[in-house]
Amino acid sequence: MKVVKVSTAAAALSDPLSPHWSSAAKERLSMMPTPLAMVDEVSPFLAISNDHGSVEEAEVAALHDGRTLTLRLSWATPKAADTINDLDRFVDAAAVIFPLARNASAMTMGAKGQPTNAWYWKAGKAHPYDVIAEGFGSSQRHDGAMSGLSARAIHADGRWHVVFQRPLETSRDRVRFVPGKKTGIAFAIWDGHNRERSGRKSFSGEFIPLEIAG
Repeated sequence: MKVVKVSTAAAALSDPLSPHWSSAAKERLSMMPTPLAMVDEVSPFLAISNDHGSVEEAEVAALHDGRTLTLRLSWATPKAADTINDLDRFVDAAAVIFPLARNASAMTMGAKGQPTNAWYWKAGKAHPYDVIAEGFGSSQRHDGAMSGLSARAIHADGRWHVVFQRPLETSRDRVRFVPGKKTGIAFAIWDGHNRERSGRKSFSGEFIPLEIAG
């Protein structure tokens, strides 16, 4: 996957329905249920889940203007789950995951000494989270503003369109985007109407290469 360099200002790209996205090159992602048997020691209840992963396909496009990386993730869901009005209700959510170590796994959100960095958006929340994890149950959520991370989302015509933005350069314990270099990327989506949360989600598989165009 390639992050294309454009002359369009980041502010114009922050609109999920901006016409700039219509002409942007898009990648189609095959999504699958996260395998949960491996989390038995952390959560036996979660490990027996077998009705999650309702989102089967997503679409992503990524651009940068030399200062800011902008990524739009889109997927079909007929009705948005964006409010919680009872104990057994959950909202739609999405995450973009990056490795912070060469052998980090997207499936497990990393491991001890092999951290991952994720951008986590939840419907109904004004701001995204910037997450550091070293395996199941280790996620540390931080306000996205601390690293310059922002997100805007719109549900239209039966689809969520979520735009994430963050400066190419930020603190050393977060993913850095260097033009001409590669990192990895993976995705996760939660369907609130299917009571998906935590490990109950769809994900795109292990990290695929992400090249930042120079």
